[in-house]
Amino acid sequence: MTSSARKSISAKVRKIAVIVAVAAVTSLTLASALVTRNLELQHANILTRETADKISRASADATAAIITDAEILANMPPVAALIRAHYNNGIDPVSGDTTEEWKERLTTIFSSFHALRPNYLQIRFVGFADNAQEILRVDKVGERIERVPDHRLQQKGNEPYVEAARTVPIGQAVPLPPSYNRENGIIQEPKTLMYRVLVPVLEPAGYKFEGHRFGFIVINVDLLKHNQAAYKPLNLASSFVIHNSKGSSYVWDAEAQSGQYHGGMVVGLPEIVRTDLSRANAEQPLRLVNEGAEYITLKLESVSSATHSVFLTLIKERHFFSNILPFSTLNLIVLGLLLIFCSYAFARRGIETALAPMQTMRGNILASAETGQDPVLPIHLEDEVGDLAQSFKGLITRLRSQESDARQVFDGTTDGMVLVTSNGLIQQSNAAFGALFGPVVMGESTLTDYFASGDAQAIEAKVKLLASGNAGKHFAEAVLCRGKRDAKDGSSNWFEVTLALLREAEQKLALVVIRDVTEREAMSKSQKDLIEQLNRSNKDLEEFAYVASHDLKAPLRAVSHAATWLEEDLEEHLTEETTEHLHYMKSRILRMSGLLDDLLAHSKIGTRDFDPKSNIMSGLDLSHNIADLCGSGQDTQLEFSQDFLAAQMNQMPLQVVLLNLVSNAFKHNDKAQGHVLVALKDQGDHFEISVKDNGPGIHPKFQEAIFGLFRTLKSKDEVEGSGMGLAFVAKHLAVLGQSIKVISEGDGNGAEFVFTWPKPNLEEVQNVA
Repeated sequence: MTSSARKSISAKVRKIAVIVAVAAVTSLTLASALVTRNLELQHANILTRETADKISRASADATAAIITDAEILANMPPVAALIRAHYNNGIDPVSGDTTEEWKERLTTIFSSFHALRPNYLQIRFVGFADNAQEILRVDKVGERIERVPDHRLQQKGNEPYVEAARTVPIGQAVPLPPSYNRENGIIQEPKTLMYRVLVPVLEPAGYKFEGHRFGFIVINVDLLKHNQAAYKPLNLASSFVIHNSKGSSYVWDAEAQSGQYHGGMVVGLPEIVRTDLSRANAEQPLRLVNEGAEYITLKLESVSSATHSVFLTLIKERHFFSNILPFSTLNLIVLGLLLIFCSYAFARRGIETALAPMQTMRGNILASAETGQDPVLPIHLEDEVGDLAQSFKGLITRLRSQESDARQVFDGTTDGMVLVTSNGLIQQSNAAFGALFGPVVMGESTLTDYFASGDAQAIEAKVKLLASGNAGKHFAEAVLCRGKRDAKDGSSNWFEVTLALLREAEQKLALVVIRDVTEREAMSKSQKDLIEQLNRSNKDLEEFAYVASHDLKAPLRAVSHAATWLEEDLEEHLTEETTEHLHYMKSRILRMSGLLDDLLAHSKIGTRDFDPKSNIMSGLDLSHNIADLCGSGQDTQLEFSQDFLAAQMNQMPLQVVLLNLVSNAFKHNDKAQGHVLVALKDQGDHFEISVKDNGPGIHPKFQEAIFGLFRTLKSKDEVEGSGMGLAFVAKHLAVLGQSIKVISEGDGNGAEFVFTWPKPNLEEVQNVA
């Protein structure tokens, strides 16, 4: 049968739908033309005035908030105190505090206002003296709030707003026209449009010019962010332009929810709107249409003045109105209702006839869902119903195939799987479950038959929670459960159980996946036992080191006392040789005592966890500590790179590591003028620190051995020390998981120790602060 001869159901439905739609839409559109046009015009005028009131109130409220802040700041006690100190050689005669102390207090107040007002960029206290010299200024730079140092404070006498501050009536605040931020008379990049509010500050009581102007408080606000914060909460659906007769304009984009200011030009309005502004007033908006958009303009009397007028123009999509028919609205409504009724009756009869085969197929499909048999489908029809029947047949075939595949996966997985009801009855199980637990009686066996009583109850409780829908999700986290004990040896296996909610018709089932983790749990227990043994071993080693150090020092002190007594008692009989022997013995006693102290200190490394948030200091302060402790002299020079001095780092144990490396470099230096350079590189997630000297160097074959205990490349008689310094360094780095390497050829050109070091956690410190 050709396509033209086929009875297309889609063509039938389209024909009926088009007839109904055309009849209904045409009748309703024509009927409502007259009424809707007038109502919409009236509503649009009301809405425009309401929107204008909202925008005006939002602007006024936002400006009032700034004015209130400025008035509060102008009356703060530190302001009056600074004026008193100004006339009393920098000392407040009332409190006795200095100008700097009062500036610090006022800085705290300014900073708190900055923190509360995200759009504030500058708060300044300016005096009229000295060409309007700034007294105090607190800026917001990005997210940082900082006081401008006194040497950077400026004279603002050439700024136009200074004259406004001199002439504004006392007790009033002045919002100033927007302008770009200037520093020392130069517009700053990137250009930031400022909106300023200033309030005069008066001379305090008891002074010669009491009640006269001393200066003013001025708040600089980011105009675009300020306006966005004021207008965005209004949720206006239309864009608008606020413009004045002087030529400036502010354009608000409703889609982007942001605006732009244009000084000296009216932007965002077509020429036809700009030339007819004089016709707009507060009561009757001016409505103009241009290029598919409607521009509704009215005058804002609340912010206009005798010198200039301010207008608001709403920009809306144009609403199309058809021509008015030459008969009454009532006739149109009656005709429309009649047409709608006839269209509905015709459409209903036609659709019922066209969809009869589809309704029959629907009944067959629903019946097959109950019986589980394939439905009888009208695949013989040569229209869309026949095509749909063919698609259903293919879909059923694919579902059968997918069901077979799913069953193979269900039976083939190595994990045990069962489907259980909300009451805990097992409906299906796979072969792996039978291998783990034995035979299952479907519909009768429960999880209690295979798991320890308490664990089985916990699993069934999770199944009920999932089935109730109160869990808030369709799966539950894996839980560890113990199987039932073996009747012969009393042992039991451990299983990891995961649940997921399934829906089968009206019945809610849970898929329970069981994995045997007995070996994993045994291994985990073994690991815990090994960790406990290691902790006990470390504790015993630390106690041994302490006891050994303490017990060995006692006989050393006895020998030292004996040597001193011999030297005192036999002083008259001692020869030069015996005196030298006694001194040699005492030096070895001191060396042995120091060795024991170092051994004890070495054993304690790593007993305290490293905290990246504590003891954070600058590289400059750390360099001073190291220089003081090393005691460099005329024949030794210690230098730190600028990157090191500028960095922030944890003092301990980095100070110990650097002190040992620098001291080692000084101790072994063989040059007339020793030089040690400590440098730092920021590697993103860690520091790379190097200590480089101009000493004899270290031959590559000794570079690994030098980090061992009691290792020195020279005799201890030549170089005083215990040989523990580099061992300290190596252990500190090992505890923190860091690395160290030596760069040297041992040819007299010095050596460089390069090691990695973790960065401090500055973010958490700032959050806590």
